[in-house]
This record gives sequence, structure tokens and C-alpha cells, in this order.
Amino acid sequence: MKKILVLLHVIVLSLKVYSQNHTKKDTLLEKSFEELSELFYASKPDTLKATTYAKKFFSKALKEKDTIRMMSGKYYLADILNNEKVYLNFCDSLIDITKKIPNKNFPANIYIKKATFLFHKRQNSKALKELINANQIIDKHKNLYLKNKALYLMGTIYNSIGQKKKALNLYKQVYYFALKENLLAKDDFFSSLLINLTIEYRNLNEIDSSLLYNNRAVSLYKKINDSVSLGYSYFSLGLIYQKKKEHEKALKSYLKSIPAIKNDENYRILASTYTKVAKLYDSIGLYSKSLKYHLKADSLFSVRKIPSRFLEDSYKYLINQYKNKNLKKQLLYINKLLEVKEFKLNEKNKVNKTLIDEYDIPNLLSEKKQIIEKLEKEIKESKKNRIIYISLLFLSLLLIGYQIKRKRTFKKRFIALINQKETINKKEIPLVSPITNKHEISSETINIIMKGLEAFEKNTDFLSSKINLQLLADRLDTNTSYLSKIINQHKKNSFSNYINQLRVEYAVEKLKNDVLWRKYTIKAIAQEVGFKNAESFSKAFYKFTGIKPSYFIKELEKSEKD
Repeated sequence: MKKILVLLHVIVLSLKVYSQNHTKKDTLLEKSFEELSELFYASKPDTLKATTYAKKFFSKALKEKDTIRMMSGKYYLADILNNEKVYLNFCDSLIDITKKIPNKNFPANIYIKKATFLFHKRQNSKALKELINANQIIDKHKNLYLKNKALYLMGTIYNSIGQKKKALNLYKQVYYFALKENLLAKDDFFSSLLINLTIEYRNLNEIDSSLLYNNRAVSLYKKINDSVSLGYSYFSLGLIYQKKKEHEKALKSYLKSIPAIKNDENYRILASTYTKVAKLYDSIGLYSKSLKYHLKADSLFSVRKIPSRFLEDSYKYLINQYKNKNLKKQLLYINKLLEVKEFKLNEKNKVNKTLIDEYDIPNLLSEKKQIIEKLEKEIKESKKNRIIYISLLFLSLLLIGYQIKRKRTFKKRFIALINQKETINKKEIPLVSPITNKHEISSETINIIMKGLEAFEKNTDFLSSKINLQLLADRLDTNTSYLSKIINQHKKNSFSNYINQLRVEYAVEKLKNDVLWRKYTIKAIAQEVGFKNAESFSKAFYKFTGIKPSYFIKELEKSEKD
């Protein structure tokens, strides 16, 4: 494991603190990194225990000056504390130190690890920026190992935006390198290549090639005793058999994959697997087992609230299962299906797709209304219950009416926004005469500042998140009082509203004209136009346009398809 000498002064200070607080022998620090890692994952249901093991892992790495394992310790802490900043901030501090004296491995390796972390968090645009940073250093030092790591991650990003062939070409390039260097069995990072090759060939309907690489994956993972990766290879084998309509073989493969996917805590894939198993049981006539696994998928979603695109199939099945038999359960699963659809509509790492199905939200709301009416009739003996359900019906109708009206209003605002001509960089700056000057500022000064604001807007300097009244006043060689008064009078806005409106107008034009921008998360777009977080951007966007940015993007995609 590589060590960074420039961290020595940090490590020495940390060790002094460590020795003062640990005068007694610490038996946990005598354990190996592998043992501490196993203890961490085994104790994860107990947050306090898992945190202790994560801290000991980091302390041991710190003591041994092992930079990469220090990062692993911070990764464990970020995981158990559900705080990604713990890991990302540590990566940034290492990058700040190592980029002063870059070498063959650092800070490029840290950029790659950070990119991997961000990719798994579905923050692809940020991951891509880290890979670009890594490549700039890798190209200078000609590190083939790190170069292929970066290419592998680029392949996964291409795959996430639907560019399957580009992803496959990169995977193959990296695969031949890993094969030549004998890395598939030795390096955990490259061992997943076979699974990705399997999935990519299946996506491209090259089933024979997909099966070939999957068989290689099974052989490799058995050889190196990697039970988790072996489980995923069984899952991908199930996908292949299902594609070939060999249902019994697919069912057997999916069932074999479940323990490993559970162990890896990949709840999204686990929910998908339950639904796939349920549908296969249904196809071969084992209806009780089919119901059992659809209920497992429902139970997992109820606990974890992690949606899967296959969960809708489970809820449609459960709705039909209880239709006209148990209205309360039917209503329950309709509400859950609506919840899953809402998750899908609001999902931040969504890649430019609008799902179309025969069971859309308005139809579900209509069916919900009918069921409430039936329930009202069934319990009419009880006056109290009858009033409750009539109230529910009334509230549901109000909600539907409100949603329809709201949808129409948003649609009108969207159309108005689409038809609105670009305003940024095209606003005329009127010359100020003494008559229009309401403040005790000379017309010459006002015109100079207005010209400065025109340049400020034209150069899109408002996109900087650091811009404020004082900074802009300094740039325009004036004071904050003059600048604030002139913006109030001539821009008809406060300073903050003036800046935010420019940013929103810029974002609107970019989304209208740049397809790539529509693939960004709301958070990524917010940062691109100078906002510090997605919430403040969404509020400003709604304030100046009357619609939310997520709705605007969705409607843009729909209008292009139409």
C-alpha cells in the first residue's frame, strides 16, 4: 500500500493525540485490517459498534501511515454515519496536500477513488470532473494502471447515460489490460469487469458473448472465493436466461443470487430480484410462491424506501390479487404504487426517460375514488365511519381538482417560458437623464455603472457563487450604496433578486438549448449557475418562472418526443 511522505507532519501530530488518549493497550488495533473490516460489516445493525470499528480501522491506518486504508476508514465512517462529507472532505484534504508535489500515484489515485464514490452516489457529473482531474495527472506521469482505472469508470458513466457501445468498447480495452497484467484475480477494482461485460453484451442482444463472459465470471469468483461477486454473476445469469425465455434456469439463478445481494446490502437490486422471482413463479403456475415474493418486494420497500423500476410490477400484481376481494388491501397497494411512481418522478439521478405504462397516475386516482365509494357503502351501518369515508372522498376529489388545475397552470407557464425569447445578454441599457435619476447620483456615474452591469451580464459573471454586493461594487469601482440604489431603480430588483433572476434565466436557456444539461441532477444544475444548493435554486426557479426545474425538464423532454 502506497504511503505519502508529505502527510508525515499531520500523522505525527495525530499520533501524539492518539498516544495520550490510549495509554492502555488497545487490542482492536492489534487486529488486521481485514478483521476490522469484517467486524465493521458484521456489526452494522449496531451503529455504535460499527462506528467504533470504523474509527479503529482509521486509527490503525493512521498509525501505520497507510493513506489508502485511511481513506477506507473514512469511507466506513461516512457509510455508518450516513454523511458523505466525512469521506469527501478527507479526500479533498489529501488532494490539497499531494497536488503540491504530485507523483505517479498521487493525487490521481485519490481523484479516482473520489470519482468512484460519487458514481455510486449517482452524482455522475461530479464523478466525471474528478476523472478529468485524474487524467490530467495520469497523462503526465504515464501510469497505465491508473489510466485503465479511469477508463473503466468512464465506461460506467457512458453506460449510465445509455451509450452502451461506447461503454462496451472501454470495458473491452480495460479487460485486455487487466488480463495482460493478471489483475482480474488480484485486484478487487478490476474483478467486476466480467460482470459489466456480461451485462453490456446482454443489453446489446449479443447473448452468446454475454453468456461467455458470465461463465468466465463464475469461474473467476469461485477461484478467488468472492461470494458477493459470485452472487451478482448468478443474478446476471438469470437476466440472460430470462432473455432466452428459459424461465426455470432464470429462476434458479436469481434464487442463488439472493444471499449475496442481501449481504452486500444492495436493496435496489434485491427488490428487483424479488419481483423477477415472483413473476417467474407466476409464469410456471406456482401462484402462492409468486405472491410470497411480491410481498417480499413490498416489505423491503416499506422498510428501506428504496424504489426499483420493477416494484411497479409487484404492486400491479398485488392490486389485481386483492381486486374485489379485499378493498382495503387493494387501496393500500394502489397508494404504494402511487408512492413508487412519485419516487420515480422525483429521482435526481434520472437519465432522460419518461416511463409510459397502461396504469398512469390519473387512472389510479380515479380507481382510488371508486374504491373509497365502495368502502363507504359497505360501512354505511356506522354513521361515524360513513362520515369519515365521505370526508375522505370529498378530500380526494378536492385533491384531484387541485392537481388538475395545478397541472394546467404549470403547463401554461411552461409554454410561456418556452415561447419567451432569450433575455440574458440582450437587455438594452437605457441612458439615464437627470429626470429619471431619483437618487442624488450623477447621471454620468449611473451610466458608467449601468454599462458595467451590462458587461457583468454579458460575461455571465453572475454564475460565480462568490459574487456579492461588495465584490461587484469593487469590480465596478463604486460603493455598495450607489450600486444597490441603481439596481433597485433601474433593474427594479433587490441585489439578491437581480442575481438570482439572471441565474434562473441562464439556466432556462441552457436547458432549452442543451440536451446534456437535462441529464444533470438539480443539484448539479444549481451549482453550475452559482447556487450553493438545490433547494435555493428550486425556490428561485419557481419564484421567477412559476414552475419547478424538475417539471420544466420533464416537459422539455416530452415536447421533443411529441
